Amino acid sequence: MKKVIAILVLGFFLNIISNTSNANVVEELTKLNNLYKEGVINKEEFSKAKSILLKSEQTEDSSVKKNKKKPKEEKKIPKEENNQKKLLSNESRSFDEDLTETYVGLQDIEELGTFIKIDYSPEGLFHQKKHKSFPAKAKKSMQDMYLIFVKQKNLMEKYPENVMKAMAYFEFFYMEQLKKKNKSIEAFKLKYPKVPTYAKKDLKSLYSLNQARKSMRESMGLTLDDDVKEALDRYMTMSNLLSKAEKKLIKLTTDEKKLRKQNNRLKQNLSMLKKNIKYKKEKRIKDKDFIKEANKNIKKINSSLRLLTKDDTNTANLYKTLKKVFNKSEDFINKCSINCETKNLIIAEDSLNLIEGILSETGKNLIKKKYEQDMSKFDLNELPEDKKEIIGKVTKAMKIKKIEKNNNLQQSVLNLSNNGFEIDNYLDEIKSSGFDVRSVTMTFDNFDNMQKWAMKDWAESWRGKLPEEIKDVDGNLIKFTDENIEDIKAQLAMNTFKDLIDLDSLDLKESINDNIKEIAQTIQESGGFNLDKWLNQDFSVTLDNYSKLVGNSFGIDMNDFKDLTNFANKIYGTDISPDEYANEWESQQYYDSSASWGDITRGVELIDTVGSFDAAVIAKDLGTDLQQVADTIAQAAAVGVSTDLEAAAQGLGYGSFADAVAAYNAQYGTSYTAEEAAAALGN
Repeated sequence: MKKVIAILVLGFFLNIISNTSNANVVEELTKLNNLYKEGVINKEEFSKAKSILLKSEQTEDSSVKKNKKKPKEEKKIPKEENNQKKLLSNESRSFDEDLTETYVGLQDIEELGTFIKIDYSPEGLFHQKKHKSFPAKAKKSMQDMYLIFVKQKNLMEKYPENVMKAMAYFEFFYMEQLKKKNKSIEAFKLKYPKVPTYAKKDLKSLYSLNQARKSMRESMGLTLDDDVKEALDRYMTMSNLLSKAEKKLIKLTTDEKKLRKQNNRLKQNLSMLKKNIKYKKEKRIKDKDFIKEANKNIKKINSSLRLLTKDDTNTANLYKTLKKVFNKSEDFINKCSINCETKNLIIAEDSLNLIEGILSETGKNLIKKKYEQDMSKFDLNELPEDKKEIIGKVTKAMKIKKIEKNNNLQQSVLNLSNNGFEIDNYLDEIKSSGFDVRSVTMTFDNFDNMQKWAMKDWAESWRGKLPEEIKDVDGNLIKFTDENIEDIKAQLAMNTFKDLIDLDSLDLKESINDNIKEIAQTIQESGGFNLDKWLNQDFSVTLDNYSKLVGNSFGIDMNDFKDLTNFANKIYGTDISPDEYANEWESQQYYDSSASWGDITRGVELIDTVGSFDAAVIAKDLGTDLQQVADTIAQAAAVGVSTDLEAAAQGLGYGSFADAVAAYNAQYGTSYTAEEAAAALGN
């Protein structure tokens, strides 16, 4: 066995060095890979250059079969298979053009598509009589998307079927946006690159929306070229399927809730930093803007890591290792403050890929979910055949997405290993903390050392799983000796390394949660939130919204204030009517505060509706004092609405949460530290 492996290895290296003289082929392949990632060369050029380096087997096959010519037959590729190839093609684009003044280019404009009135809608998406016309459907779509993505964002984990439904609404919303902003699109094309400010703003919004649309469709195994009817059917089929699940509330401990919250914040800010790096690589933002935003992201990431590494536990030790990785990536980001090279951005991006990959894998067991979706009582055989087929296609797309993520992670590990990141040490530290990262199937050394690797070195680099048993052609079980296992590990490592250069996978850079943020922001800018209307709305609307939050925090369904009143009557043994309870609620003093329960409840609704920063900006403009702001944040936490304290502090006009705490101490004669204040606020 070992002799066979040795022959294979020799053949592999003879192939790759034949046209590279004494150069290190590993390094050449990685350089080539980086040129492709940077957009310097396109996919066709990449493939040709790679085949020269590797002397692909296609050349050998053609020489063997040279005399066996057969008439070519045109092969028809099934639509679904062709779709998957599109998803996996990972088309490269060169970003040589400076887009810092316009944010988007003419190629981006073409990718936006054109307005097409959507006449089809699957059953259950709209009321057949109320929403007959496209404008009525588009308006309904925006309203319901705002409800799901913004006002009820804390319920998305409990009701994933609503998220799928909102993705279907998004198709109508996007087309309406194309129609509304057609004037800006035409002005952009006509006057590019000297684009009017209004057109630049509109096109930036459309670009973000289209990226969200692309990501959503790809999650369902579709592309932007697919018919909207197919997209709508897939979204609604998945929505209907997920609605069959039994929602089981999982009781979390205080520590589990804190870990979950901080971990989510860490992932959120890592994702925002990655997005800024992506925009900088694509030359969409200026150096000063990139540094400004990156520094904000870095500050928030370090804040989360500081809170996650306070203790001396295995969990804290995991985050301490991730902190080492992140601190090293900061060095490459900081180099962009003087002369930003794409190479440094790629290294920083790869380090974030590694951190996110580790968080994703360890989080499966470490981070507890608030709700469990139990489908055990639902029989898939009850579904019609066409629905089963759709679910099968979506499942396949999800598997492909997982493969793509693992391939990207392995590519990142290769690049990081050659730029001073001690991947083996990081993974060993994580393992000693009780966590095993299986998604990193092999680790690397620097290129010079890898050139000298022996069979043993390749075997030791393999971290992936091994087959538990292998059978021969007759079905007999083959037993492995220790020597066999080392040979297999070596071959798996070498094959993995070779396969890294094959980028036949789709390029999804952002999670659905990131896209939801972009959508929510656009909806708000499109009239999703009207401050004057909110300030003048009847208090009963606020109470209904607040009741839903209370119900969610208790793990029970509450549709309105009437349900909350009934709940309160049962707990306290009272018999008060909803109207009496509402009147008392609005005017009653909030504990020992100068504010009323009505004021605090409105504040909680505001945080839940527009987010921490915008809510704080509105509170500041309305002249709300710090005590009322603090009471509102604390009450919001009590009903499951978390507040980003740093964002809220900035919205109030302070440089940081610590500065806001200092101002509070000065005003009210207290002596809270930032940590004590955060704990008192339920964060």
